[in-house]
Amino acid sequence: MKKMIMMGLFLGSFFTVWMATTLCIAQEKFPTKPITLMVGFAAGGTGDLPLRFLAEPASKALGQPVVVINKVGGGGTVALGELKNSKPDGYTICFLSTGGVISSHMRKIPYHPVKDLEAIIQHGASPYGLVVQSSSPFKTLKDLIAYAKANPGKVNYSHAGAGTPQHLVMIQLAEAAGVEWTDVPMGGGVPAITALLGGHVTAAAQATEWVPYVKSGQLRLLALFTDKRMEGYPEIPTLVDLGYNIVAPSLYSVVGPRGIPKDRVKILHDALYKGMQLPEYKKLLARLKMTYTHRNSQEHKKYIEELYESSGKVVAKIKKK
Repeated sequence: MKKMIMMGLFLGSFFTVWMATTLCIAQEKFPTKPITLMVGFAAGGTGDLPLRFLAEPASKALGQPVVVINKVGGGGTVALGELKNSKPDGYTICFLSTGGVISSHMRKIPYHPVKDLEAIIQHGASPYGLVVQSSSPFKTLKDLIAYAKANPGKVNYSHAGAGTPQHLVMIQLAEAAGVEWTDVPMGGGVPAITALLGGHVTAAAQATEWVPYVKSGQLRLLALFTDKRMEGYPEIPTLVDLGYNIVAPSLYSVVGPRGIPKDRVKILHDALYKGMQLPEYKKLLARLKMTYTHRNSQEHKKYIEELYESSGKVVAKIKKK
């Protein structure tokens, strides 16, 4: 009897300690240390600048620094591959763009965009376009295509990385127009535009890193990859206007490794969203000619799934031809 009482007291004490420990873990404050936000593109581009802005108000909301680190390579897939292998505790998050989803259909990458990533927030979108130097003989996209047809392989173009939406659009456009041109993947939008400014490529297919150079007269915008004409450039046709049913999807977002606790996902979302609501953030996007677009974690997850499915169909169609 005495042994049974002792055993009962022991089990009771064990259960009490176990419950206290469990509750302590469940109620652990988050975050208690700095958060690393990886960006898989070069500093200064449209993938980098909005997140550098958001990092400051998010740091204040979280009470811990959000440190932005650029890990360039593979059109953003190198950073996302590293993210996949990080601990799903919310302390390591990463920028996910459209290319981070599309790439999975075009080549082998170290993660699956649907199975391995935890959607946190979409913080923007960006139009894409094709630019050449202002001194170029190509005044229109029709001029460039005519030259490419007459000179197979002589036209080359830079872009942010393999598998990005602008890369996919240029593959589609080459197929539709019956031309051959060479893509030159770079480590981000800024290097892609720098390559064009330096005369190393014929054209650049890129997000709005080209805006200041078009304004200054150094570059000429030939066409947009959007579904409608862009504010500020009403005279510039879209590919749809020119008879090509091609539009580039756009996703600028933040994800973590799959398995981050839902409460931590919400904390991260809310901290970043606070920054998105600041007038200065909207001014920054306007200056970059980006679109203010917000999706919460559930909406973001659904969009990634839809983008994965739709881009897979496009790539499969191209591969069959």
